[in-house]
Amino acid sequence: MTRLLLMRHAKSSWSDPLTSDHDRPLNARGRRDAPRMGRWLVSQSIRPDLILSSTAERARTTAQLIAGSWDSEPPVQLCRDLYHSTPETMRETLAVQCRDADCIMLVAHNPGIEDLVLESTSRAEHCPTAVIAVIDFDRAWSDLLIDPSGSLAAIWRPKEIPDQDS
Repeated sequence: MTRLLLMRHAKSSWSDPLTSDHDRPLNARGRRDAPRMGRWLVSQSIRPDLILSSTAERARTTAQLIAGSWDSEPPVQLCRDLYHSTPETMRETLAVQCRDADCIMLVAHNPGIEDLVLESTSRAEHCPTAVIAVIDFDRAWSDLLIDPSGSLAAIWRPKEIPDQDS
């Protein structure tokens, strides 16, 4: 079995209109929500073997804040293809990058996140910033290119999880 922790980047700042979309940083809420979601994963005894992240500043920072939740941080690998990617591109990235991993976190953007949840689980889920959808597959990552169906084990939105100690 393989497990995908599909995360939309935390809330970004729109305060500087001259900042490119790729370079937008997290705002205060995003800097608070990302580690909070990481602590939630730790409390659920879930640790990814690898974190794949879009190269966008807001996604990269989210991935780094999440990785810092564990004493033994999972490696973070930046993938330019995940910036505004389609579900197909996400599945291709998983197939190529994750052959030997059982649990992968992928940090990316909407609408790709919501589209991949729908494509994999046949469930239309609202995916606000910092959401984590846990999708279990009974096949290898490479097989997702042929059959992307899995089951939604959980979906955690920052506003719906209890506060964790820092």
